[in-house]
Amino acid sequence: MTGEVGSARRRALLAGLLGVGASVLGGSLWRPSLARADDDAAAYEAAVWMRIPRIGVDSTTVDVGVTDGYYDVPWFDVGHHADSANPGEPGNSIFNGHVLTIGAGRVFYRLTELTPGDAIFVYTANYRTSWAVSATDAVADTDDTFLVQTDQPQVTLYTCTGRFNFLERSYAERLVVVGELVDVVERS
Repeated sequence: MTGEVGSARRRALLAGLLGVGASVLGGSLWRPSLARADDDAAAYEAAVWMRIPRIGVDSTTVDVGVTDGYYDVPWFDVGHHADSANPGEPGNSIFNGHVLTIGAGRVFYRLTELTPGDAIFVYTANYRTSWAVSATDAVADTDDTFLVQTDQPQVTLYTCTGRFNFLERSYAERLVVVGELVDVVERS
């Protein structure tokens, strides 16, 4: 989003997320908080927690790497791709989680319920980044284009979806949720 239309849309999204009137959200709230992330490298800290109020996600996050060509998925927590951007940093901050497993968690079980405008909060030790869902899509399990880095801050959440293949013990698709950065606020 660029220009005044983008700023107005961001203010409206944040107003909806915070439950306040858009008139309370003057331009001074937006530009300094986002500019601080650009000017202060400390804002680019590792994620420690994620909340998605609409679907009841309230979970620690852990960095995950690649094993045997696949990203690890934590048993009960949300996984942050260690080689992706930190929350609020220019780039794609990528998170994964289980949808439904035997003997493991299902932190992203309700991810399919998210719709554009829904709030995602990612916390670091010192900051809260607020995101608004901008898109959801199911892609083939062989499609990894959603893992590509971006120029702008973006959050991407994904989990398994589609038909489960019992022989291969895997799902046919991945559900991908993308969010736009709304706000970066220092935690008190």
